[in-house]
Parts: sequence; C-alpha cells; structure tokens
Amino acid sequence: MPESTNAMMHKIGRLHIFLCGIPAIGESIARAYSWCMAFFPWLGGVRKTESIVETKQHLVEAGEQMGFPFQFSDIEGDRFILELPFCPYGFTESMHQRPCDTAMDMDRVMLRRCGAEMKITQTIPEGAECCRMEIVQKSAPVGS
Repeated sequence: MPESTNAMMHKIGRLHIFLCGIPAIGESIARAYSWCMAFFPWLGGVRKTESIVETKQHLVEAGEQMGFPFQFSDIEGDRFILELPFCPYGFTESMHQRPCDTAMDMDRVMLRRCGAEMKITQTIPEGAECCRMEIVQKSAPVGS
C-alpha cells in the first residue's frame, strides 16, 4: 500500500479509537463519520452495480487504485469472499473491536450503494490472522 494511503488509513483508525472512547456518544459519532465518508466521490466513485461480477470488478479496481492488498475468492452464486492480510486502519488488538466495526460502516454503506451487502466474518482485532468479509449481491426487487 502506498505510504500516503497507509498514513491516511491509520489516521482514520486513530480517530475511530478516540471517538469510540468517548462515553455514551462516541460510537454514534464514529458511525456517523463513516457514513459521511462513504459518500465522498474520491473514494472510488461508488456506483450501483447490476451483478456480483460487476460488484467484484468494482472492488478489484478500487483496491488497485488505493493500493489495498485485497484477496478475492471465486464468485459462488451471488457472493464472494474478500480478505485482507492486515488491517489498513492499524487495528491489531482486541480493544480495537468496536473502532473496527465503526470504521467498517463506511465499507458497508459503500457496498449498499452498489446493491450489495457485506458481512464481516472475521477480523484481526478478534484474533484472526486476516480480515474476511462476505459480499452478497442483493436481488433486484420484482418489477424493476
């Protein structure tokens, strides 16, 4: 990952750690920050996708643009697995579980905008060796 991207991601991670440490309101503020960040156009120009193939290709391109070392499984039906061998935000300890979850809201919102859902199945702060997410393309409503 380019050093400038790495530095930016670690700053975002530290911000989430700080915000989640504020009693009563910090987690909500951290989530709101992530939701706002998901709508910035410089984050890869998220767009609606029509298929799981298109969603995966969009993530491949975004990963290449940002320099993330995404690892993708093959597509199975309407889903695929995305893995990261390290946390781009710098979350490594069990105390980072909540900041990790709030930071990942940005990715959840971005994928919803694509027409997909993301389920985080394992994280480094939980003790896993890599972060793993399942990406599932939502079906178009009947009559669309």
